[in-house]
Amino acid sequence: MPYRPTREQQAILAHHADRHARVLAGPGTGKSATLVALVDHLLAGNPAPRVKLLTFTRAATAELAKKVSDHPAAAAERPSTIHSFSISVLLRNPGTGDFPQPLRIADKWEEHQIVHPTLAHRINVRMDHLDNLIREMASNWEFLEPREHPRVDPAERARFVGAWNEHRQIYGYTLLAELPFALRQALRDHPDLEGVEYDLLIVDEYQDLNACDLDVLHLIADRGCSIIAAGDDDQSIYSFRYAAPEGIRRFPDDYPGCTLYPLSVTQRCGRRIIEWATYVIAGDPDRPHGRPALACAEGSPDGEVALLAFPGDVTEAQGIAALVRQLIARDHVSAEEILILLRGDHNGTFSGPIKHALDDLGIAYSDPDAVERMLAEPDNRRMLAAFRLLVHERDSLAWASLLLLTPGIGQAFCDYIYERARVTRVQFGEALFAAHEANFPDAPRSANRAQTLMQVVTAWLMAHPAPDAMPKEGWGHWLVETAGDDVVPEPSAACTELLHALDGLVEEGQGLDRFMSQITPLGKDRALAESHGVRIMTMVGSKGLTVRATIIAGLDDGIVPRPDADLGEERRLLYVAMTRAKEFLFGTWAGQRRGPTARAGRARVRLRRQHCHFFVGGPVQSQDGATYLRNR
Repeated sequence: MPYRPTREQQAILAHHADRHARVLAGPGTGKSATLVALVDHLLAGNPAPRVKLLTFTRAATAELAKKVSDHPAAAAERPSTIHSFSISVLLRNPGTGDFPQPLRIADKWEEHQIVHPTLAHRINVRMDHLDNLIREMASNWEFLEPREHPRVDPAERARFVGAWNEHRQIYGYTLLAELPFALRQALRDHPDLEGVEYDLLIVDEYQDLNACDLDVLHLIADRGCSIIAAGDDDQSIYSFRYAAPEGIRRFPDDYPGCTLYPLSVTQRCGRRIIEWATYVIAGDPDRPHGRPALACAEGSPDGEVALLAFPGDVTEAQGIAALVRQLIARDHVSAEEILILLRGDHNGTFSGPIKHALDDLGIAYSDPDAVERMLAEPDNRRMLAAFRLLVHERDSLAWASLLLLTPGIGQAFCDYIYERARVTRVQFGEALFAAHEANFPDAPRSANRAQTLMQVVTAWLMAHPAPDAMPKEGWGHWLVETAGDDVVPEPSAACTELLHALDGLVEEGQGLDRFMSQITPLGKDRALAESHGVRIMTMVGSKGLTVRATIIAGLDDGIVPRPDADLGEERRLLYVAMTRAKEFLFGTWAGQRRGPTARAGRARVRLRRQHCHFFVGGPVQSQDGATYLRNR
């Protein structure tokens, strides 16, 4: 569909690159399309300003990249996440980042199977408590002030920080959360830092940035760069990384004299959907007054909305499945255009019963976690580790992965190598090779298996050098063609399909190192965006998606809002979930619950329940779900 700017959007397109601005945009108001059109317009000028598009999430970056590709002038400037921008600047200025070299980010499997277990073992704490320690440390980077966890005592905190610094140096990894902080320090310490020489930074999803991210932008602005902040304080839902709506709300104070642009006409949601969602978000007493109310575009349909009550958790799941069947059969909504959203889903507490009910009706659904499970399969993991070694022959995490996946090589051998690395102050991979050259003195008996593994893997690496540049068909195709023997297994069919698909998603010209680092995150993003059935996910995971129909399950009070959560953020989270739908929006809740769902949020096993109090007095009243489905 061709882009035809509204009056509000036309005002943004006339903006001059030498001024700060804030674009406050409601859901579905064409924010991303307008920003890309602005970049295209600015870059067509003579002289063209140096412009960079930034956002927080990979999903938002992918959306911007897709829109950018339709604009000739803007196509040369690919959007980046804040984290990837930080990486690019730090790599361009060697020595400015306090992290192990070469820069290496552990993927999810490496975190769960190597980094976290070995770090917990090193300081003798349980894995669940290690999470508290890591979150507390990350909060210091993100919030820029100490945020002490109540379950962490000072002595334990000091021991953890010391052990973590040792551990990260030995395994050679960097955490994503520390990258913007490292860039912030580099900007403060080096006035001549390269890679930040822009005339204009356009920052999408500004409400998702935390204090560290915001300070990075301010430091770049102090060098003469203008900032355009685009986002929606009503959709600020990342408090877990210390993002808050105040960031975009106080932009006029942080950048005095900035121009303020509203986008208040949604091209997405039907009238009744907006009416219901607006009632929920307007109930936040801390929400600023005076912003233009979100309105529907002329000619928008009313949409169908309903809040459906079911006797229990089993009938709720069955009712959701029946509603999905109606949407597909009667309303001709494809399964891929239906979202089922949950406040939380620990161990499949809510999604499990819904999936069983969908199975009973023969309705297909996608599983966003399938990518991580597939990449965790031993043969796929061995293949990925081997190609990591083609990038860096002594990659510590890759060698630790291969040792872990080889039968007969246990934790005792890895502890032996770790201790040698600690004493000699080198990385795990270096210590492994040094021990190999010394014939593994005083090593466990499993050293013989490790020696054989190293010999066959090293021989394979020498026989399969990586190309200097991205192959014509892409790195994914090259990986599949190169793998497939006793040393480096052939990837599974699902992994092969993913690697081929990623060649069409990654930026052209990037190296093998960058491609390898994007397999897990881009694979998961692709699974969310290109589903092959009904998508079931948490509310927070739905941000950025647009579908014809949304069903929000588990809207009992005590589940939404959670009893220990900030009420303002709980409203914003529900608002985000409600505004994914173009035509159909349904909420469901259970009068009583038994089993795992009864313990979610405020535990009320077999006790009577009420629906979410955010809906009380609103335009949509609760009604019996079974009756609604019969009469619909």
